[in-house]
Amino acid sequence: MSRSRVLVVEDHPLSRRILETMLTKSYDVISAASGHEAIEKARNQPPDLVLLDIEMPGLNGFKTLEILKSGIIDPAVPVIFLTALEDSKSRETGLVAGAVDYITKPYDKQELSIKVKNHLALYEARKEIEARNRVMAREMEMASQLQRSLLPEEFPKHEHVVFSALYKPVSPAGGDFYDVIQLGPSKIGFAEVDVSGHGVASAMVGAMFKMAFQSFASTTGSPAELLKVINDQMFGVLPDSDFLTVFYGIIDLETLEMTYTNAGHPRPFLFRYFPKDIEELGVGGPLVGALLGMEYEEGVVRLQTGDRVLLTFMLSSCLSYGLENTEDSGNFYGVDRLKKTFINSSSLNLQETLPVILDNLVEFHCSETFDDDITMLLMEIV
Repeated sequence: MSRSRVLVVEDHPLSRRILETMLTKSYDVISAASGHEAIEKARNQPPDLVLLDIEMPGLNGFKTLEILKSGIIDPAVPVIFLTALEDSKSRETGLVAGAVDYITKPYDKQELSIKVKNHLALYEARKEIEARNRVMAREMEMASQLQRSLLPEEFPKHEHVVFSALYKPVSPAGGDFYDVIQLGPSKIGFAEVDVSGHGVASAMVGAMFKMAFQSFASTTGSPAELLKVINDQMFGVLPDSDFLTVFYGIIDLETLEMTYTNAGHPRPFLFRYFPKDIEELGVGGPLVGALLGMEYEEGVVRLQTGDRVLLTFMLSSCLSYGLENTEDSGNFYGVDRLKKTFINSSSLNLQETLPVILDNLVEFHCSETFDDDITMLLMEIV
């Protein structure tokens, strides 16, 4: 393990020699007799800590510190002032300028040892944290890219069925995604999925599900059978605490019949253009990946022109953060409110509908920041 490098800046030869003697056993010591020399040596051999005399001819300690902190040394490198001054004004000036501590002349070996050791330990800990943060940031960016790759760039086009989506992740790597796939010439499948948690792990789980989903969906015409197969596949690779909620529907483009199943996902709403009311689609089964050998039920509905299906996650359980004396404060957005907003927006075109629902949610929530991903997928028969 390499030794820490300490830069000693002291114009008095004897004092400088005393500091060198005290420190050399434990650290690599670089000495400078002036501010200018200190700046030059810091450029060539970046220090991990600086002991800096205040009273020096030419550049004093305050000016030398200013120059060092301007980009010559790492801004986090601790600088301890060396001074014979006892007045509080000099101490305050030094701390404002960026020093972390003072050592008063004549030097006490124990005080010097303790302060140098402690500040170096803090600096090393900070570097370790920053290094870990950089790794985490890279991992989060990779997870974010992976998660974005799960979302379709465009939806399959058909004269009778159109889709719209809105996704507002709580972090760069959210745990939700949706998909719409063409299943031969006469069917379209669409799904919305929530993976427990966020970050790298949830993005990887989502990627595994999507690969299995797209692989088996093309050969499995039953939503219930598809989730049964994927559940057993995912159970074998997921940690005990991880699971997915899934809604999956298949629309027959010739008959406009939709077959669906729901694995623990919030119940989608089927808006009937006639008579302008809503049905909840709750037929299905348990969470995906939670238990082995699960069975799923299927529901079947016949759709007509103007009917819409809205898949959501997190909306109804969103809390209001309004003032305590407001009517909605502390309440959930709720299923009834979501139904009402969905019905009221039914006269809008498909691309306008989801932003209007989100605006209503933001107004209720009293914030544009949410505690979980907001995901909406909307389908309409045209």
